[in-house]
Amino acid sequence: MVTNLQFIKKESADNVSSLTVTDMFSAQYDVYEVFVTGNGSQNVSSLTAEFLDSGGSDIAQGAYGFAVLRLDPSSTYGEVNGTTSNSFEFAYTGSSDKDFAVKITVFNPFSSSSYTFATIQSMSLQGEKGIAVAKSTTSATSMKFYANQNYTPINVSVYGVK
Repeated sequence: MVTNLQFIKKESADNVSSLTVTDMFSAQYDVYEVFVTGNGSQNVSSLTAEFLDSGGSDIAQGAYGFAVLRLDPSSTYGEVNGTTSNSFEFAYTGSSDKDFAVKITVFNPFSSSSYTFATIQSMSLQGEKGIAVAKSTTSATSMKFYANQNYTPINVSVYGVK
């Protein structure tokens, strides 16, 4: 259970298809809470993310594993997953102009002796619960958030968990 969140940083952008948030992770914390809100614009569909090293390179290109359960309030559930992906899904806004709110809990991102893991909870056109792993022991310091069209806007807040 989260008992004490320590604010690290907040970044926002508007009318962009990606946002890189640098200097999120360090040796100070083992667990982080990343809150992402915004709007997916039209025809965005899946929103994805990846972990970056201090030089801005993806730490696990082609080596992300993830499983996301999509909960559709008007029909049944669906699952999206991958074992050799270039990124992981963190929200699904569908093909129309939808707001989204996401909590990503990140475990061991700065560790050079273990993989980086994440749990995902999101709400938009569909609610989602998921897990992700970056199958790499490279230390992550940043994250990049992608959409296939522009975010209007995207807001990211980062907290360390004490």
